[in-house]
Amino acid sequence: MNYIYWLSQIQHSEQSLVGNQLYILSQLLQHESAILPGFVLGNNLLSQFLTNLDDFQSLVKELSDSSIAVDVNDSLSLQSVASRSRHIVDRGIFPQPIEQEIFEAAQQLNSNSFILQPFFSSPSGQDLSSRGFWRSHFCNAHPQALTRTIKKVWLELFSAKSLLYWKKLGLSGETINLGILVRPAIDALASGTVEISPDLIRIKAVWGQERSLLQGDVDSDEYYLDGHTGHILSRKLGHKNYGYRLKEIGLKMPSLSCLEEYIPGEDRSKVYVLEQDAIANLFQSIPGILAKQPQIKYLQWIATNSKVPGDSRLNFFFTQFSDRLLTSINLPPQQITPLLASSPAIKPLLTGISAAPGRVTGRVVIVEDFSTQPESIPEDTILAISEISLHHIPWIDKAKGIITEIGGKNSHGAIIARELNIPAVVGAVDATKILSNGLEICLSGDEGKVYPKTELQHRSLSNLSAANSSSRHQLIATKLMVNISQLQSIPLSLNLPVDGVGLLRSELMLGHILAGKSAEQWQSKSFQTEFTHILTTSLREFVKAFAPRPIYYRSLDWTTQNNINSVVGNRGSYSYGLDSTLFSLELKALLAIAKEGYSNLHLVLPFVRSVEEFQFCYRQLENIGLAHRESFQIWIMAEVPSVMWLLPEYIKAGVRGIAIGTNDLTQLLLGVDREQAHFSHNGLNANHSVVQKAIAQLIAIAKENNIDCSICGQAPVEYPDLIDRLVGWGINTISVEPEAVNRTYRAIARAERRILLNSVKSS
Repeated sequence: MNYIYWLSQIQHSEQSLVGNQLYILSQLLQHESAILPGFVLGNNLLSQFLTNLDDFQSLVKELSDSSIAVDVNDSLSLQSVASRSRHIVDRGIFPQPIEQEIFEAAQQLNSNSFILQPFFSSPSGQDLSSRGFWRSHFCNAHPQALTRTIKKVWLELFSAKSLLYWKKLGLSGETINLGILVRPAIDALASGTVEISPDLIRIKAVWGQERSLLQGDVDSDEYYLDGHTGHILSRKLGHKNYGYRLKEIGLKMPSLSCLEEYIPGEDRSKVYVLEQDAIANLFQSIPGILAKQPQIKYLQWIATNSKVPGDSRLNFFFTQFSDRLLTSINLPPQQITPLLASSPAIKPLLTGISAAPGRVTGRVVIVEDFSTQPESIPEDTILAISEISLHHIPWIDKAKGIITEIGGKNSHGAIIARELNIPAVVGAVDATKILSNGLEICLSGDEGKVYPKTELQHRSLSNLSAANSSSRHQLIATKLMVNISQLQSIPLSLNLPVDGVGLLRSELMLGHILAGKSAEQWQSKSFQTEFTHILTTSLREFVKAFAPRPIYYRSLDWTTQNNINSVVGNRGSYSYGLDSTLFSLELKALLAIAKEGYSNLHLVLPFVRSVEEFQFCYRQLENIGLAHRESFQIWIMAEVPSVMWLLPEYIKAGVRGIAIGTNDLTQLLLGVDREQAHFSHNGLNANHSVVQKAIAQLIAIAKENNIDCSICGQAPVEYPDLIDRLVGWGINTISVEPEAVNRTYRAIARAERRILLNSVKSS
């Protein structure tokens, strides 16, 4: 009986023995597509092996019973069935003549190592090879290694996750067809995927073998191409500081460990994998494949350096395909504008700063006077205003989009807009003069541009809408929290992989009620009870929803409108010493929550300038009975530079933790105004070496004194490389806005993994 089928020779009559996917792959190779050569171990090999098992009937009964009786929600039962089934298969003897025949075929591949790739199909021929569910296995060119790896692939068929998958499909493990593609393991310079839709092609690329991409270890480069011309519409640089490559191994002993993890050098991790010529070559390979197999929508590829002296071109080979896309292909939000701008007939009306992502169309409403606020505004309203303050929050969450003439990415309006997923452009000079009431526009908050509404943009926005992304989350040691302030953000945030709320900004949470009255009015006795009731009610919603996860409530940092410089004016805890009325009301609300039995609410004091300020606040906490509650923690914001020198004294005075506020810390260290973007554009931002040194020093002092340290500004989001440093320095918690949680989680996981890898290598 024949078990070996060469890709270059498979015929239609053999399709059922290799499976539909491998048959199509063979046809592409035979029509001179760039497919890596190899051979297939047909599904008849596994069938014959199982039939010859002494315990074959026990295996069939085990699997048949499990397909009927095992509860898919009972992980212990699944594990038990899987363990017994795998034991039966694993102890089976591989016939020596077949082992020899397979190894002789493998030797014809002229490689020191092989990759064995599983392809599953149902009895009816349906492709079951879910991408990323079963991974390929490597081994060296040794007969025992090859045999052991074949059995290793077979054992995947009877794993708990596979049994669960088969059961959900209404199938039993022993009825599944499994073909194995054996091909040479080549030393890939790069690898990636191609996703194809009628009008758009997305290419992903990483350094080294494809495992880092398929397992989600790295954030790949992405390239978006016009599906018809191959013109590059946009590209996104990934975070590729982790990879896999073939390692040098001998052939005297069997080895199933042919891959090694490595860290690409700085020259590679921060540059694009594919240059324009390489992308063009890759794109030119696609039409030939689609001409033979037009149903293909997904391809995996690897690239090697040319073996021709002086030829710098990459050689691309395709290793797998699918006729399904797991997600729709969409231009990344920040790249919609270049696509629209590629037409000379479409020019932006305004250019500002990207403050909150998203693209919307709507009608302009120019706001000149917020003294009288309407009860409602039209649903498709895009607000255009000079600048946004706390008094404008009641309008923000009713708008479809926001445009301001003044302000930066870290202004209150921008923070609220991001939290509520309202696209926003700030710093758009003369917006209220250039735009007119009722004008239909297209706002791209991702690129910071405003366009006239056109049919082209309408189609682009509808067809290229952002896709929901999901990610698999591995365990991380660094805590990840979320910064929120709006009640409507709670449901979304509860579903994010966060350890709690790292920063609940009181002035933003209370914006709706604070906007109705001045600070002086709320401080008057006639409104104090109302203020405490509203605050207690709002806090309860957050605390109840997240319990037992902690919430760090930052007390009011309310700057008055007549402050000439709101950065260093009468704000933060300094203002409590001038008039402690509102602070006392806040403490009453915190105490009320604590007396209700909640122990997950803590206090963060804002913009603390001196130890004396903290001591004043601490006495207030003692007087009301909060300071000595065992579960209650008192933190301070580390945003005034003097904290770097005073932190040991703060700790002696009762500080239990610090939250580094990079927005204000950056302003004060570098002497800049965050509302003026030109400072940041010229390198005076949180990525400046001075700010980095300050953050590192604060973390170090916190560690020395055994208190928690978090960072809650925009810096980790705007400068992803900072996350590597934060984890390396030993930060306890990173807290970001909801829209940045998933990518920050992945960045933390990569950073922690890299530290472990370096530790192993150094030892």
